[in-house]
Amino acid sequence: MKTLLSPDFDAQPLLLVDCEARSREALEKNLTRMGIRWHHLTADEAAPPLTPCAVLVELEAFASPLTLQQVNLAGIPVIALTSHEGLSQVQRALELGATAILAKPITQRAIYTTLMMAVGLRQQQNDGRQQQALLRQRLAAMPQITRALAALMMAENIDEQQAWVRLRTESMRTNQPVAQVAQQWLLRMAPGERGAQ
Repeated sequence: MKTLLSPDFDAQPLLLVDCEARSREALEKNLTRMGIRWHHLTADEAAPPLTPCAVLVELEAFASPLTLQQVNLAGIPVIALTSHEGLSQVQRALELGATAILAKPITQRAIYTTLMMAVGLRQQQNDGRQQQALLRQRLAAMPQITRALAALMMAENIDEQQAWVRLRTESMRTNQPVAQVAQQWLLRMAPGERGAQ
């Protein structure tokens, strides 16, 4: 597991979305004490040019679906602020893409813990998506690798294990993925097969 690093709050402020006046006042007071910069948006205002470390949205006053959609697409952590911790609020927070809930009353300790939890969970989600993409890519390459193994077995009169050793050895020698070596090998084999037919 990767070590969780604290965000750079100078370069990446916390984005406060649709916070009611009292909540905003409490957040700003606590964030200032903690040395965390923030920017406040309401009703789908244009976001600042800096990428925020996270977004905190007040569920009871939420009015920025476009902002939250962009935030979720960018993989930025979302924290839901609420005065009610019932199942319906948890469900609503999840629907908005939240990875953590900050319950009122707002305290410094709760802000920091919730912020780090949201950042950590979003990091895990993003890492999981990257792993899934890599696995999909490998899975998509399997038919081509299988064809290369079969062609190599037929051309060289060797068994499957020996064919795998040849592909892996060439992969390591050329510092290329096995799928790329298989594709190159199939391309080299194609003219010879056509000539034999």
